[in-house]
Amino acid sequence: MKQFDPAIAFIPPQEEAPSQFRPLADFPFVILVGLTGVGKSTVIASLQQKLDFTLLPTRRNITDEIIIKSLQQEDGYPPTPVTDRVERFEYTARYRARCPGGMAHALSRLAVDPAGAGTLLLFDGLRGLNEVQHAATHFSHAHFIVLDAPDTVRLARLLKRADTFDTTHLPASTEGQMTLTALISIPEIGTVFSAEQLRQISQAAHAAALPVDEVVKKASIIVEERRNYDSNAARVYLTSSLPREQVLIIDTATQPPIAVTKQVMEWLNIK
Repeated sequence: MKQFDPAIAFIPPQEEAPSQFRPLADFPFVILVGLTGVGKSTVIASLQQKLDFTLLPTRRNITDEIIIKSLQQEDGYPPTPVTDRVERFEYTARYRARCPGGMAHALSRLAVDPAGAGTLLLFDGLRGLNEVQHAATHFSHAHFIVLDAPDTVRLARLLKRADTFDTTHLPASTEGQMTLTALISIPEIGTVFSAEQLRQISQAAHAAALPVDEVVKKASIIVEERRNYDSNAARVYLTSSLPREQVLIIDTATQPPIAVTKQVMEWLNIK
């Protein structure tokens, strides 16, 4: 059993939870759905000022402690931290291929001590179709908040937030290259950004004096994430498969955090 905090534990398939713990599937809880840069962390921080809730182990934490470690052990390697985000996508894709549902499958192995968890539980992030399908099936009491924003907005947020987690190795040096030239060299970038969008991204990066390699790294993360997770399909599945009261869709590009928080609280019938 992996203990995250006194009230939350991960139970491996071959083990049983202590008697005071119950499976997460027994509890009503809220799942945020959205890709990097849609505003999940901002929404959570805003909600924490208004609501008393228990934040389940984060997606990053579960990826580190459950998904990556289990695959490294399977490969015969000692557990080693993985900081490259593109490499982390590769690990989560492998886990998803082995365990249908991926992150939602790992989440389903969590157990909760009702005495220490509080009345409202929240998980900070599922992404693609496979994950939400598994979650909708396994967590019958869950409510889903889908946060969305255009890819150009998500990239702009990544470039502004200066999160050390948003890093990856460049396949080739960008030294001496113009930003637009370096962006165009990213494999499959044309499936995410149009030529005009790339031109605008390049112009904005130049105006802000952003290093070329920084722009290319963040754009590579957006492209690789899109390659691994179809957020549009996830949204369509949830809205077409679940009752309306179980799914809330919010465009975070058109609403400030305070408005999003108000909308979430009203949806949850919390005053």
